[in-house]
Amino acid sequence: MRRRRKNAVPLVIVIILLIILIVSVRLFLSFANDDPEDIVSTFYHYEQEGDFGSAWELFHLVLQERFSKNAYVTERSHIYMSHYGVTTFEYEIVEEEEIQNWKMAEDQETFPTAYKMTVEQKFKSKFGTFTILQDVYAVQHEGEWRIVWEY
Repeated sequence: MRRRRKNAVPLVIVIILLIILIVSVRLFLSFANDDPEDIVSTFYHYEQEGDFGSAWELFHLVLQERFSKNAYVTERSHIYMSHYGVTTFEYEIVEEEEIQNWKMAEDQETFPTAYKMTVEQKFKSKFGTFTILQDVYAVQHEGEWRIVWEY
């Protein structure tokens, strides 16, 4: 009888450790993109990798209606690769500001809180090195942060 107990103790410890690991991973994943800066960084990481489709998925519904996924992927890759002659770029969020009651355009809904982030993209192209600054906004939609631009 004692042998069974000795064998059961390590099994119980392994089960407890697995439960702790599973709970920890779920908590970590639930906090991913929980910050407005995270969603902007994820968006530009996808674009940096040339994954414009995944970047489009992070748009707020208003931008998704403005650009079809196919049109966005085609135009964005065309701009980077054909016009600029680059395959990737570096980016940095250089400024962040919280804004209350913000609208992306006059005829659009008001977002109670938006986070304006100035993103600096550095390109090394066939035309030399250049930098683009773009203001990007993160707003909440159905409990998730989404990307919008000002028009």
